[in-house]
Amino acid sequence: MGFAQHENLILIKSTMSVEGREPIDFPILDAESISAKIPEGSKYRNTLYFKVQNKPLKNFRYHQDVKKAGLTVKTRDLEFGDFEPSDEIYSVEYPEDETPSGFFSRGHFSAYSSYYAGDELLISHQWSLEICKK
Repeated sequence: MGFAQHENLILIKSTMSVEGREPIDFPILDAESISAKIPEGSKYRNTLYFKVQNKPLKNFRYHQDVKKAGLTVKTRDLEFGDFEPSDEIYSVEYPEDETPSGFFSRGHFSAYSSYYAGDELLISHQWSLEICKK
């Protein structure tokens, strides 16, 4: 089983749309690592593509912690709703966000993403983010 799979949820990919740039696809299914590079002060939006199998996902939600040098610099909690098992690939769009800007905001960040159905943790994985100068 890959790092983006659970018996009831399979994460397929994430697409990042950064203002003024072409969207970037990040395959998640069976990926060994995931990393993204975004210019400082950029508005962006992510879309998650996933499949639900075996049993419904009730109160499907997302939690993210972003850390720099071991300190949490951002936390994000999103609720996606309920999804039924299907051969269909579902997609959910995250609300628009903006990367910080300035010299101290640039650099490497570690991000931790967790996906839940109610209180049950389904999938959790780490990825990296680099914020670079515009």
